[in-house]
Amino acid sequence: MRLPEAVIILVGRELVTAAQADETGPRLAARLSALGCTIRARIFVPDSGEILAAVVRDQLAAGVDVILVSGGLGPTPDDRTREAIAEALGSALQRDETAWEAIERRYEERGRDVPPGAERQALSPTGAEFLPNPIGTAPGFLVRAGRTLLFALPGVPREFEAVFTRSVEPELRRTFGSRVAVASERLHVVGLPEADLHRIVTRVVGEESGVEVHYLARHGEVELLLDCRAERPALARETLAEALAALEKALGDRAYARGDRTLVAVVRDRLQERGWTLATAESCTGGLVAKRITDLAGSSAFYLGGTVSYADALKRAQLDVPAALLDRSGAVSGEVARAMAIGCKEKLGSDVALAVTGIAGPGGGSSEKPVGLVYVGLALPGRTLSTRHTFLGDRTAIRSLAAAAALDEVRRALSGLPPLGQPVPAAEGDEVE
Repeated sequence: MRLPEAVIILVGRELVTAAQADETGPRLAARLSALGCTIRARIFVPDSGEILAAVVRDQLAAGVDVILVSGGLGPTPDDRTREAIAEALGSALQRDETAWEAIERRYEERGRDVPPGAERQALSPTGAEFLPNPIGTAPGFLVRAGRTLLFALPGVPREFEAVFTRSVEPELRRTFGSRVAVASERLHVVGLPEADLHRIVTRVVGEESGVEVHYLARHGEVELLLDCRAERPALARETLAEALAALEKALGDRAYARGDRTLVAVVRDRLQERGWTLATAESCTGGLVAKRITDLAGSSAFYLGGTVSYADALKRAQLDVPAALLDRSGAVSGEVARAMAIGCKEKLGSDVALAVTGIAGPGGGSSEKPVGLVYVGLALPGRTLSTRHTFLGDRTAIRSLAAAAALDEVRRALSGLPPLGQPVPAAEGDEVE
């Protein structure tokens, strides 16, 4: 059974130089795999029409089934993907009137005049098919070149996902869907470094299982994307189910959900089962926990809001953290994290309060309190707790890891699980509900 081969080409100097992390490539590879494609290569190309044309020309000559180019479809002169693909095909550019009408309509909906250069976004190689962009101004296009389907999509992740879902996925299913049965699922894991997770996955899901596992690490979590190919749909589903069950058993409570459910969604469900509300008090994470919560649509049903009490003076004024406690233990301590949570719960009137304080770096650390030291405090009906965590990485990584750990401690507390961080006993005289 020959499976269709796909090549992913990602355009942008920032990706080539690693100035920006590639979030699109791993997710795209997983989605193409789930559709039955074998990923032949993932290629990074700078904003150079000459280089991109050469890469596309080489892949066309190799006869791959799918070429998917992401990026370089904007209105500025350095967006050269259209010209490069046309050059590789030996084709001219044409203006697609349907695409132009959609672009004009998008600007009109936003109450903006069409800017100079926007008409470039309506150009595509002769014979290309317009792929609508339901949330942005840059449409994609599809070229059928012999046996190859060549897709060009916008590089903005949200727009890319929207065009892929609306146009690319249905086309691939129509073209290749009958070749192989594919079963796919996602498993979300928190609290495990990717290297440790890889060791567990390799031990549990071997190559002989027929299940492929892709890793998408972000925001202190890892999303495992699993897919299984087989000649029959029932066999693919059965094999995948066995692999998922074995992984969940090996990972224990580190695996918190399948499918589309996020960590915040699990926290929401645990809170709403009890009719409880949540508030947050953040220091080193600077509002990142609140952002992750409010990224979930409908979060106002359980989340009251939060404070960013960065300075000690605000910890005292906004959260009633005692000055004597700050002097004795320091702002980065389990005692202060607990006091922040208690003060947040009382001030904001929530049933549950979450607090985070730590040293995100790069400076400010010491031998006793190194960079990456973070404390999480929780105040729940009838009890409080505080946990100690140590993270490695730069400032951005530490803050992301801290936010994920904080939300996970809420999930664990509401699920009857032991804390993942090292518990910090309440000091004598500290306020405990």
